[in-house]
Amino acid sequence: MRTRSPGGLASALAALAILVPSAARPQVRIGPLTEVRKLRFEGASSLPEHRLRGVMKTKDRGPAYAVRSALGKLPLVPGPKPHPFSPIELQQDVVRMRLLYRASGFPRAQVRYEVARDEKHDLLDVTLVIDEGPPLILTDVRITGPDSLSPLPVAEGDRTSWARLEKSVLSQQGRRMDVAEAIDGRKRLSDWWRDRGYPGASVAALFGADSARFVGQLDYRVTPGPFARFGEVRVTGNETISAATLRQQASIDVGAPYSATELEKAREGVQSLDIVRTVSLEVQPAGSADTTRTAGDSTVAVSPGGELPVLIRISEGDRRLVSGELGYVTDAGLSSEARWTNRNFFGGGRVLTLTGLAQTGWLSLETNPDIRYRGALSLKQPALLDRRGSTVVSPFIDKRDDTQDRSVQYGLNTTFVHQLRHLQSISLDYQIARRHVYEYRFGDLASGEIDLLTFLTQAAQGLLTSGGANLNLSTFTLSGSLGRLDNPANPRHGLTIRPAIQVTAPTSLSSTAYWRLDARANGYLPLGRKSVLTVRLGLGHLYPFGKSIPGPGDDPATKALQLRDASFTTGGTGEVRGWEDRLLGPKVPNILYTQVGDSLVPRAEGYVPVGGFGRALFSLDLRLPFPWLGPNFGSRLYLDGGRVWSNDARFGLEGDPNGQEKVFVAAGTGIDLRTPVGPVETSIAYKLNPSITDLVDASDMLLAVQEGRPIESLRRRNGRRWQFHLAIGTSF
Repeated sequence: MRTRSPGGLASALAALAILVPSAARPQVRIGPLTEVRKLRFEGASSLPEHRLRGVMKTKDRGPAYAVRSALGKLPLVPGPKPHPFSPIELQQDVVRMRLLYRASGFPRAQVRYEVARDEKHDLLDVTLVIDEGPPLILTDVRITGPDSLSPLPVAEGDRTSWARLEKSVLSQQGRRMDVAEAIDGRKRLSDWWRDRGYPGASVAALFGADSARFVGQLDYRVTPGPFARFGEVRVTGNETISAATLRQQASIDVGAPYSATELEKAREGVQSLDIVRTVSLEVQPAGSADTTRTAGDSTVAVSPGGELPVLIRISEGDRRLVSGELGYVTDAGLSSEARWTNRNFFGGGRVLTLTGLAQTGWLSLETNPDIRYRGALSLKQPALLDRRGSTVVSPFIDKRDDTQDRSVQYGLNTTFVHQLRHLQSISLDYQIARRHVYEYRFGDLASGEIDLLTFLTQAAQGLLTSGGANLNLSTFTLSGSLGRLDNPANPRHGLTIRPAIQVTAPTSLSSTAYWRLDARANGYLPLGRKSVLTVRLGLGHLYPFGKSIPGPGDDPATKALQLRDASFTTGGTGEVRGWEDRLLGPKVPNILYTQVGDSLVPRAEGYVPVGGFGRALFSLDLRLPFPWLGPNFGSRLYLDGGRVWSNDARFGLEGDPNGQEKVFVAAGTGIDLRTPVGPVETSIAYKLNPSITDLVDASDMLLAVQEGRPIESLRRRNGRRWQFHLAIGTSF
């Protein structure tokens, strides 16, 4: 027996499910505070449990309720929410579960529930018992026009695209009927026509089933409707920003074939203006006063070859905005950032921003924290060349006191950004700057031609400042951000790639000359419903040329020193977590001198990085729910590794003193907590193959060199294998 229903499949299934009687069950005493302790599913094999739980309003307490309740008494830690049990909701859940199975191709699925009560604790254990029954298979899927005699008006240039879409939709044949997949096919078909000049295109999905043989047929009937073009573009709701600026940002060509996708791109273009809070784009037939019908609305009436005027409706945000952030990281201590913004500076959607950054080093757990103060003024000009392009001009001043030097830099950045799509862009940056170095904390031991004591003596005498007190820089950087994420704020699936190439040019304005290549990639793969595997890779190399190559009479160590800002380091919270910030790979003791009478007495306070011309790093990070705790808690297991090296004989950088240029690896674990004031991330890592400098105290190394003892004889301190990291709020 064969029946046919025109697009009313979901409604028919709902009615069928409600008419099926439920078996009588013994009554269970329910109090006002009764909750469900555990919710289980039996007999379900075709649909994942998260889909089953997704349609249910009955919720259980979840794991480790007692632990979460205890932690909820702590400040800023939310406790579990109560979920009082409702018998009516459970019966409605059974109906919703039947509907889900029927919509997923199981027309005879049956669902019942069993309840067990814990009288002592006033708790219930609920089990949903599911009998899926045989699946309904689609044996025929077809796509036709309004009637079998009318061919669809596919343009010659669109035939390949239409054939590809047809093949994808028709691939449902031979599979289990799934209403969600059928609806998706209908949407893709209608979207295709609405992007090619047919705003009223509609697609009906007609389903027929043979209930005796459990087979079905799915017909898509496409009605393109009349062809239309974009008409006049009007603007409403703007107060401070001009209508001309909004039209330019929307970039809708009057007379172009109607396209729902282009209309959405226009909306995104207008929304990209900082002053715009909300935006909607609406189309209406010529002469109609109704402007409430949006893009893609199949009820829009348009005469053949007619034009559809477009209305841009916006609301503006505050023109001036003050914001700030406060955080803490182990590498930099207490950190803060403040911003003042004018989001329509002299009209045109321009954005003027004044930014101040402070990494104070206060309360840092590192021996040599990264202390940095930065101020910048930036002006953003939107819609340069086209609506997806913008330019930012930003003068800045930057003062730092870290493991590499104590210096101040000032300069100008000019950046052109072309937005390809969401999270995808290409940018070209030009920076001209001058850095004045007050004190270097860097040197060259990698050549192996000088011993540590000679190096320390040169550093104490200031000989290594021969690289120049002022370093000029003029660089062009071409970079990109490519890929796609399901959720940028908390990704579970996707891939991003960020390549960058930098060159100093013109070399007459720069103290150094080099090409610098760097690339990062992040991949996210969900493992189950709550776990995510994150893979991070990074690779970079520095290629000096011209004036940066040591010539006759030049000191190779000085030339290497001049390239300090462009050299690579790694290690720290955001990279290889088994090491302190930038201290994986070549490093030397940080030597300070104290005046004692007429003598200078050296002392060592930790290590400073030497850096290198090459860097590689990787990370495998498995994010997991924290056992027995709620959704605000997370845990992670990770394996991080990296290498920093040079091996360039032109600079005397060859060999590997103390085995510091190998690949180093660390394993660790961490706990993440979401709080009302921001995320709190803690982790602890263990160095699996540390170098000798990783295990020997800097003061012991200094003393050994002073006494002429080999550093291989020094005591290894295994406690130095452990590295702790903490980040509260935003890290900079």
